[in-house]
Amino acid sequence: MVRLLGGGDKLIIENTFITDKQSTYTITRYDGSARLQQTQDSEDTQNSIVFHTLDFLVDKHNFKPNFIKVDTDGFDFKVIRSAENTLKTYKSTLFFEWDLFFLQAQNENPTSIFTYLNSLGYTQLLIFDNFGNLLVILHSDDIQNLSLILDYTRKSNKHIYYYDVLALHKDTPLDAWECAKLL
Repeated sequence: MVRLLGGGDKLIIENTFITDKQSTYTITRYDGSARLQQTQDSEDTQNSIVFHTLDFLVDKHNFKPNFIKVDTDGFDFKVIRSAENTLKTYKSTLFFEWDLFFLQAQNENPTSIFTYLNSLGYTQLLIFDNFGNLLVILHSDDIQNLSLILDYTRKSNKHIYYYDVLALHKDTPLDAWECAKLL
């Protein structure tokens, strides 16, 4: 998490992992590999890594985000879910990567995030291909067309590897169609 404070004269960098549940892990390294193991609060904290939610970090730094970008190679939905209170409170514009293959590797339902975002008031979606070209504007409850678009990544002979999604809250002054005209 990076934040400029005081009109841009101070930068805070928070070196942490962001996921959907606050927890502490230790890294066990062996033979060039590593794995994470969840620890209990009473266990050794010297070699531990704390995973935070985005809500925790926003509250910790008294930050009011108007734009949130997530690109975490399959962990995007966990990061977005970790910001539920932030998204409800600030209705931040959200930009994230939507990659079928990375999401499947994390056992995520690749269209589930849209139902979740819709429940938070995020209704307008601008969907871009991996080259940055706007493909379509959809409503977040249009799961049928979202599924068709995602299926194209399987059938496109790797011409489109993933999508980027700009999600707008229904209360934002931005309009998806007006944004598209600027592109």
